[in-house]
Amino acid sequence: MGTNILEGYIGIRTGDEQFVYDTLFVLILLLLVSFGFVFRYHYSLFIKMLNDLFSMKERQNLFDAPVKKNLFFTGFLQFQTLFLCALFFFLVYSNYTGTQNPDFLAAGLMIAVFLCVIIVFYLLKQCLYALYGRVFGENGQYRFWSTKYHGLASLWGISLYLPVLWLTFDHTHLTEGLIFFAISYLIPRITLIYMTFRIFYNKNTGLLYLSSYLCAQEIIPLLFLYKGLIYLYNTIEASTLWH
Repeated sequence: MGTNILEGYIGIRTGDEQFVYDTLFVLILLLLVSFGFVFRYHYSLFIKMLNDLFSMKERQNLFDAPVKKNLFFTGFLQFQTLFLCALFFFLVYSNYTGTQNPDFLAAGLMIAVFLCVIIVFYLLKQCLYALYGRVFGENGQYRFWSTKYHGLASLWGISLYLPVLWLTFDHTHLTEGLIFFAISYLIPRITLIYMTFRIFYNKNTGLLYLSSYLCAQEIIPLLFLYKGLIYLYNTIEASTLWH
């Protein structure tokens, strides 16, 4: 009888999703430690980036010297921003769909897909920025603006650690994480629009440039990204690989 009582008892099963989220935490921790080392050994470049961000005097562009020692510094900050965005979208998808048992390989592939989409979106925006900057800008205005853009993007990337860690540990407060992400995104965008107006505005082409900038840089690319993520979401939902 004792055997029958214990028959079928398999103990307390450890959730499969825990391994995925533990791995994500390790990746985030490694990235954060790496950022600490980069900040420590490139402290002067970080301070210069902040000074250039809040100064309206044109200086040598920190982000336009790829052959110098700041190549790794600027590249790391940009990768950090893109990678944390990919992790954030993956966590939002997992929480929104209620995926409680994500397969490890499927989760890794999904993060890679999100990262590729975000990189394509980033490169598209860089091409549009360069096009509009060369057409409407003059006397190095685009290079001056680009310094501030990359500085704001780098600071935003640092702030992304908070919502990513939030959703990694807390799967019940998705709305709060989304609100924090939205606020952290809007603040640098509004700041960038103000700086764009300060740098490029003139009586002849200022309003034309500002209107074109808002449509072509801030609205249309986000619309494409939204449509792309919706298409990606439908593709993932229709595929058996993710379930």
